[in-house]
Amino acid sequence: MFKFYVSLGWLFFLTFSLLCYSQDAFTRHEIVGAPKCKACHKAKTGDQWKIWAESAHSRAFETLASETARKIASDQGLGDPQQENACLKCHATKAFLGDKAVVSEKGKYVDSEGIGCEACHGPGSDYKAKKIMLDPVAARAGGLLMIKTADACAQCHSEQSPTFKGFDFESRWAEISHPVPKEKEVQTDSSVVMVEMPDEISFTSEVGTVLFPHNLHVKALEIECAQCHHQIHAMELDTPHPDYLTSSWINCQTCHDTNSETSKKYYKCSDCHHSEPDNIADETLSSKVVMHKSCWKCHETGSGIKASEGCSDCHVKEEK
Repeated sequence: MFKFYVSLGWLFFLTFSLLCYSQDAFTRHEIVGAPKCKACHKAKTGDQWKIWAESAHSRAFETLASETARKIASDQGLGDPQQENACLKCHATKAFLGDKAVVSEKGKYVDSEGIGCEACHGPGSDYKAKKIMLDPVAARAGGLLMIKTADACAQCHSEQSPTFKGFDFESRWAEISHPVPKEKEVQTDSSVVMVEMPDEISFTSEVGTVLFPHNLHVKALEIECAQCHHQIHAMELDTPHPDYLTSSWINCQTCHDTNSETSKKYYKCSDCHHSEPDNIADETLSSKVVMHKSCWKCHETGSGIKASEGCSDCHVKEEK
């Protein structure tokens, strides 16, 4: 009997230890916000961003502003539903993940994203980088969760919800399903002239030469050409001035015509982005700002002195 109680004690101890470890492993990762997932999870990988953006999950926080939500909250003795944790825990990512969840200062998280990617896949600070996401083992080690169970959904879709009307897991899962394609479909066009891709590209600047590993980004990280070369699929760009594509004093299609020889040209950033315009109406972001913002989407830079010290990581000064 004594041995039985000792064994039972060890069982409880081990179970408690594993639970504590699991909680610690979960809370050490930080929330970065759904927008951080958008860059990679587009049409090429299965349109996960679009599927989520068009789902009720993305509008979960918004629904708390409705008259119906306010009445439900009032009936339960609560205040503004968008401020009450009892409501937010199933309508906003951070509250759903619990009190110990931490928002990254470098992220783009706001409660208005509703139930975002990280509510189901775990805080993404340590797996959001594309090179990690391409390695399933590394991604899971970084906190990525791939859970498909009715119990997980039942944390919110249950009788505890004042609007619960039953929940069929299979049918509801089909509404939000967003798997990664097993095989990539590659479309080719024999009429397109393929330009040989350079292994490395050299940029000069006032703070040193930058050697950009082109093929590393294209082949190893599988970054789409259009993310840097804007003449490709220009109509799909999320530009700060969408009217440029239709009408105004400047029209992107004047130069970026996919049916002309210019579509086969490599454009320099400075062709369009300049900091010394002849006319104030021509003012645009400088090529330096545009280039840096593109790099900062994936490369963490920090701020202040830390950011300045990081310049030498890319800009190499010649020794005198």
